[in-house]
Amino acid sequence: MTDRAKKTALDKALRGLFGKLQARPLPDRMMSVVDQLDAADQAPLKKSGSR
Repeated sequence: MTDRAKKTALDKALRGLFGKLQARPLPDRMMSVVDQLDAADQAPLKKSGSR
C-alpha cells in the first residue's frame, strides 16, 4: 500500500469515526460546560486593576 493510499484510508476512517461521535447525543452535563465556555468566549473581557 502506498503512502497516499494509507493517508486516504486513514482520512476515511477518521471521518467515519468523527461522524459517529457527532451523531451521538451529548450528555446534559457536558453541554452545560460547552455552553459556559461559549458564553465566556463571547463576553467582553474586563480590564483588571492589577499594578
